[in-house]
Amino acid sequence: MEGTTAQAQYVRATIVIVGACRGSELDNGIQADSGTVNDTDANPKYKIPVEADFLFAYSTVPGYYSWRNPGRGSWFVQALCSVLNEEGRRLEIMQILTRVNYRVARDFESQSDDPHFNEKKQIPCMVSMLTKELYF
Repeated sequence: MEGTTAQAQYVRATIVIVGACRGSELDNGIQADSGTVNDTDANPKYKIPVEADFLFAYSTVPGYYSWRNPGRGSWFVQALCSVLNEEGRRLEIMQILTRVNYRVARDFESQSDDPHFNEKKQIPCMVSMLTKELYF
């Protein structure tokens, strides 16, 4: 995926949200204790890399299963919608996605009669090539 030419006045970001499995591995989880942008360039014209200003938000890391609840939908989308509703106008996109990661990791665990699919976990993954902070 390549970006388009951006004018000097603004940067157009592309956000891709993927809520799908990226493999078939299951995460058993582990026990844990609780435990300045440089604006000094006087030249108003500049080039940016073609891959700049993309953000990919994946529901899970490569190789792993992405869980969903039949009645409420995917864990990732549930957490994303919740964080956006609560704090989407106040936080920067990376802060939002970090909170989504936290909620999916801490608040969700699979429940199944099949021991192979019971008590499994999930962690979302983000890949950012953003060059500036992004607020909604």
